[in-house]
Amino acid sequence: MTTALYVQLTVLALIDSTSIGTLLIPLWLLMRPDAKRLAPRILLFLGVLATFYLLVGVAVLSGAGWVVGSMGAGSLTRLPAIQWVMAVGGGAMLAYGLFASSGKKPAPATVHATTHAAAAAPAPEPAPAEQRWQLRMGTALRSPGGMVVLALLAGLLELPTMLPYLAAIGFLTNSTLPMTAQLLILCVYCLVMLVPALVLLTLRLTLDSRLDGVLQRFGSQMSKFSAGTLPWVVGIVGFLLLRSGLSLLAPMAPWNPFK
Repeated sequence: MTTALYVQLTVLALIDSTSIGTLLIPLWLLMRPDAKRLAPRILLFLGVLATFYLLVGVAVLSGAGWVVGSMGAGSLTRLPAIQWVMAVGGGAMLAYGLFASSGKKPAPATVHATTHAAAAAPAPEPAPAEQRWQLRMGTALRSPGGMVVLALLAGLLELPTMLPYLAAIGFLTNSTLPMTAQLLILCVYCLVMLVPALVLLTLRLTLDSRLDGVLQRFGSQMSKFSAGTLPWVVGIVGFLLLRSGLSLLAPMAPWNPFK
């Protein structure tokens, strides 16, 4: 059970590592010509954001732990009602993720006659959301305090979409691990969220301008990808909840694919 828990938490942390705050904003900062000079402020941004996530997680985890302790139960998942909620709710989230993703139509292909014209056309303007973040970053880069405010703003705006993080806290609450171990795992979780951004920062400092082309292409793809992440994030969290719920409700049932 502990190994499965660690695998689930790692998957959720890696999903969280692709959010606007943990990846896109650092990526946009790394694409600037003076990225090497901005490295300390990028690290400051990531550190404040991770601390914000950690404090939110500690608050939620402590509150959930108080509820569990007041009920005199070692885990909320001992309650059949909670098990059913995990199974049914997880199944619904998984279905939403699958059908919402499959329902999206691909962009129409460009006709052959306009291929050269399209190639010569200027790059499309950034999305309004990206433009707003670019303006915020330009203001924040003027001082270390601005980077702190930018990190807190990113964390606050991401609170409604913290599904993977909330699911991870739920798995920790429902585990048999002591509170000290849960808090330690939560710290590691927040560090794992920063791994992709830290890898990109290291590569940028090492390769400098030789990484510009790769960052431009990766940034363009991630900007498009972030616009449609909600369905698959909901679907993955739903799968994990469904798996845990069915494993608790019917651990030995022949029809249970997760037994």
